[in-house]
Amino acid sequence: MDSKEQQHDSEDSSALQASPDAPSSEKQQDDSQPPNGGFMAWLQVAGAWTIMFNVLGLLNSYGQFQNIYETDLLKNESASTIAWIGSTQFLVCYLVCIFTGPLLDTGHLHLLLGIGTVVMVFGLMMVSLCHSYYQFFLAQTLVTGIGFGLIFLPASSVVSQWFSTRTPLAIGISVSGSSIGAIIYPIMLERLTGQIGFPWTVRIIGFMTLGTMLFAAAVMRVRVGKNPRKRKVIDLRHFKDKLYLIACLSFFVNFLGLYVFYYFISLYAIEVAGTDQSLANYLLPILNAGSFFGRLIPNWLAGRYGLMNVQIIFGIISGALAFALLGIKTTGGVVAFTVIYGFVSAPYVSLPIPIVTSLSPDKSVWATRLGMSFAIIGFGALIGSPVAGAIIGDNDNRNWTGMIVWCGVMFFASTAILTTVRTMKVGFKLFVKV
Repeated sequence: MDSKEQQHDSEDSSALQASPDAPSSEKQQDDSQPPNGGFMAWLQVAGAWTIMFNVLGLLNSYGQFQNIYETDLLKNESASTIAWIGSTQFLVCYLVCIFTGPLLDTGHLHLLLGIGTVVMVFGLMMVSLCHSYYQFFLAQTLVTGIGFGLIFLPASSVVSQWFSTRTPLAIGISVSGSSIGAIIYPIMLERLTGQIGFPWTVRIIGFMTLGTMLFAAAVMRVRVGKNPRKRKVIDLRHFKDKLYLIACLSFFVNFLGLYVFYYFISLYAIEVAGTDQSLANYLLPILNAGSFFGRLIPNWLAGRYGLMNVQIIFGIISGALAFALLGIKTTGGVVAFTVIYGFVSAPYVSLPIPIVTSLSPDKSVWATRLGMSFAIIGFGALIGSPVAGAIIGDNDNRNWTGMIVWCGVMFFASTAILTTVRTMKVGFKLFVKV
């Protein structure tokens, strides 16, 4: 580690210790400095990348499941009813993180990875046998969602333990796995369902997740020492830290609008831009392809110029881009919008993790705090898309303008709230890395 990195580490450490609103019971763990690189550290990134490939890759692919359910398996159900399978799966995954956080803080990494993998694969296999709505909801939303939640938090938390100044970049690389998964899985569903049928397509996906998760379980290791102290599942004392609380509020508001375009951009392209159905089916993979670079470049910039600084800038750009869709009425324009939106909105998935840990002075509760913040984010993901769907309305009177304004306002409101956190931490200084 060079002298500049040591200087940054010391500044970050002093800033964390100076947090005046942290719960008084928390004590700074003076662990040795993380290696900030090396073979074992990057193995954790590889393992976390694999988990993100499966969890967020499949969660962000639900739009393709929605198309299959609407046109075939659940064609007697309304589109909004079917959408609850995917949006509630997000919530279940993020809520489970409340319980996995304390377990991870006490050192039970491989217990979570093992049980989570079994539950996730079992849920996917059960999806392949479903025929009615309640069966899909139980198997895909509840069982698979619980499996996702058990393995998602370890991927988010463990990487932070192995890096200091490179934490944003390392997390960005690991979260980029979600973009690749969300490209591959929808294309698999699109291509294989017509050739071998939906049940065997889902079974193949289940076997893929099993094989890749065996790799993740083999390489991932907890670095921060075990803390045997019993933890509350929900410890409200953490919300006494005003910076942490307001940052969680910012993430919640953003997720009210973030995934709306994931669900509705294909429909917008067909109805407003006159896009061909076959091309519209590939807009979700195109969006996720754009998000791949959006997980990497902004996170690299955040390591150099500050986490919140970069997040605020990309939040402003995302809000402006959302409003720009009001004037886009052609297929080429929608495709360009989809790529750019995937890029500029991606930091809202990758940067909240290092932002939360940077606001948490006690490393031994990082997983607990991440779990609580994920639960808050989950409610935003649950509410946002159904609200947007209600704004859009039925086939006879679509309100696309209202939906677009909803997303743009959520981005700007979230950015304003995060700017408040930054101001509370460092004042009105502009050129400060924070």
